[in-house]
Amino acid sequence: MSVHRTSRQPWPLDLLLARFVGDDVRVAGKAFAPGLPTAGRPLRFLQVADLILPDGGQPGAVPVFFEGRLREFERRVGVVVVSLDALAGRNTAPEGWVQFRGQAAVVLQGPAVVELASPFHVERLPSDPANYWRDLRSPRVQFEFDLTTTGPAPLPKHLLPGPGVAPAPPASRRQGRRQR
Repeated sequence: MSVHRTSRQPWPLDLLLARFVGDDVRVAGKAFAPGLPTAGRPLRFLQVADLILPDGGQPGAVPVFFEGRLREFERRVGVVVVSLDALAGRNTAPEGWVQFRGQAAVVLQGPAVVELASPFHVERLPSDPANYWRDLRSPRVQFEFDLTTTGPAPLPKHLLPGPGVAPAPPASRRQGRRQR
């Protein structure tokens, strides 16, 4: 009897996770097994809602995020499991209750094996420590530009107005003249 393996089409999540292997990531978990798997020992998953936090509370229905370096992932029918190492060189990451983009959440650090919650939430962590904290508070921080620390570049000397030449009016004044 021949057993052949059927190949499954990759989900967009498979492609995303494959790109993030080796990177620091944040995933929303449904269940987890602390630590990393060892040969011969089956993993025992705990539901995140039943987790007892250091302050004695439980997350309940609050989302629980796990952060760590993505080692590998496996997708079975309806279930995605990721294996996370400890974060690489980040010692300022939170552990426990946080405000995550306007809502209460719990953040836990790897190592852990995590069964992802549906709908799947997987994102790469910002590498800049200051941006990490801003990313916890608002999404899409990587698309923001910090314009407060840098001023406009000075004009080259050949573009500066010469003596007796008035500088061009500001853009707001020029637009006002056109509208009249």
